[in-house]
Parts: sequence; C-alpha cells; structure tokens
Amino acid sequence: MVKYLIEIQNKFILLIFTLSSTLIVCYLYKDVLLFLITQMHLNDENLYFIFTDVTELFTLYFHIIIFILMQIVLWYLSFHVFTFLSPALYLREFKLAKSIFFNTTCFWFLSISLSSYILIPFGWNFFLSFQIQEGFYFEARVNNFFKFYTDIYYITLTYCQSLAFLFIFLRDVGKNHFHINKYRKFHYYLFLIFSTIITPPDLISQVVVTILICIIYEIILLTALFNFLLNGSKMATN
Repeated sequence: MVKYLIEIQNKFILLIFTLSSTLIVCYLYKDVLLFLITQMHLNDENLYFIFTDVTELFTLYFHIIIFILMQIVLWYLSFHVFTFLSPALYLREFKLAKSIFFNTTCFWFLSISLSSYILIPFGWNFFLSFQIQEGFYFEARVNNFFKFYTDIYYITLTYCQSLAFLFIFLRDVGKNHFHINKYRKFHYYLFLIFSTIITPPDLISQVVVTILICIIYEIILLTALFNFLLNGSKMATN
C-alpha cells in the first residue's frame, strides 16, 4: 500500500512539474503561439486583427496559454493513469487500454492537423467570401477569431476521438461482425451528420468530407478484416 502511495505522490509531483514548466514555456513564447493560431495557416498577407479593449490582448494571451496548457496536461495525466493502472490489468485488458491510449493520441494529432491546416483556413475563407462586397469592410477582432479557432478545434477533436473508438471497435472485426453489418447504414448517417457540423454550409463540402470519411471507414474495415483472416489462417496452420 505504501508503495502505491509513493508512486501516486511521485506522479503527482511530475504532473505539477509538467504544468509549471509548460506554463512558463507558453508564457515565454506567447507571441509565437499567437502567431501560430492567428496568422500561420490563413495565408493572407493583408489580414490583420483589432482589439477594442486595453485588456483584450492580455486576456487573449491568458486564454491561449490555458488552451495549450490544458491539452498537454490532460494528455500527460492520461499517460500517468495508464502507466499506474497497467500493472494491475490482465493481458487482454492491458492490450485494450494500450490500444485506446495509442489510438486516441494519434487521432488527437490528426484533429490538430485537420483543424489547423484544412478546416479553419477553409471555413475562414468561406465565411469571409460573403464579406467581400463593395461598401462592406471586415475588421476581425482577435478574440472572435480565437473563439472561432477553438470552436472548430473542439468539434474536430470530439469527432476524431469518436473515430478513434470506432477504429478500436472495428479492429476486432471477428467478434463485432454482426454489429458492423447491422449498423453499417447508421454509421454512414453519423458520418453525414459529422460532415454537416464540421464543414461550411454548402453541399459540395459536406459531400466531399462524407465521401472521404466513408472511404477511411471502409479502408479501416477491410484492413481489420484482412488482419483477422490472416491471424485465423496462421492459427489454423499451427
């Protein structure tokens, strides 16, 4: 019992150290973080932001630091929970927990790339296209853009994590074969809803994203089925 309490204490100290060091690094590079969020992925030399309150820029820096800090600390916390619980798990439970942690981490990085390089620039340009009219001039507040950024990021993160658990479910295609066939059309319907939420309100974007997700879904399913048949043939030969 004392051994586990000491381990919890050590992990808590490491977590506090991670939180403190990340906070310091984010504060020292707050201007770089502001550039990465507001300017890097939009590719518009004429773009600029305004602020209408003397404390607005300070508040924005604070929100950006907290935003980055929460992403890193939550991942580090989940890593410590996994390493703490893994010795007490059976082999099958350990493989499942390892698969969940690995896949959710990979899909987390996918959500960052997808939101930063595709969805946010495309969505920004789509909505901005309605403002380019004679007599209308658009000046974006930096706080509003940060809210736009975080909203799209959290939506993308939520659905990417849902895809991660779907991927874990599809990997065991042998046991879940009946449920996959039964709810396959329902999965396509969920993909359509997902595409409608994360894309701008035009039909072409929704159709393209839906088709891409369905293709990824079928590739994952075929890969899982191939691995299941390959493992079954190996077991039969042995």
